[in-house]
Amino acid sequence: MLEELKEGDVVVVADLTRISRSSKDLLAIVDKIKEKKAGIKSLKDTWLDTTSNNPYQQFLLTVMSGLSQLEWDLISTRVKEGMEAAKKRGHYAGRPKTEADNRAVVRKMGTAGMRVCDIVTATGLSRSTVNRIPGRQK
Repeated sequence: MLEELKEGDVVVVADLTRISRSSKDLLAIVDKIKEKKAGIKSLKDTWLDTTSNNPYQQFLLTVMSGLSQLEWDLISTRVKEGMEAAKKRGHYAGRPKTEADNRAVVRKMGTAGMRVCDIVTATGLSRSTVNRIPGRQK
């Protein structure tokens, strides 16, 4: 999109945070838009409107991008701390490992002559999970 901008175009964004995740990238993107002599407007952040010649725009953009970066960093830190606390309590993030729990059942079904599609239906596992289990008759 930045390559296609022409003088007088206006980039409309829903929110300042939708442009970039870091203040450095945000300011670089806004500079590219300005170099093309285009403007930028935000629907949520009504103060962000570079189409008018307001001297406070760059100041507000710098301050608000710094605050957005701070908010993003705080959220990231809290999530990491929460995951670490959950890990200490024995809870692990991510999808549970079903293959190890069902390995013996799938092997037994496979050696009994069940087809893969029947094993998938009976266990609720995916076809790829069933096919990954070694020692099963195909």
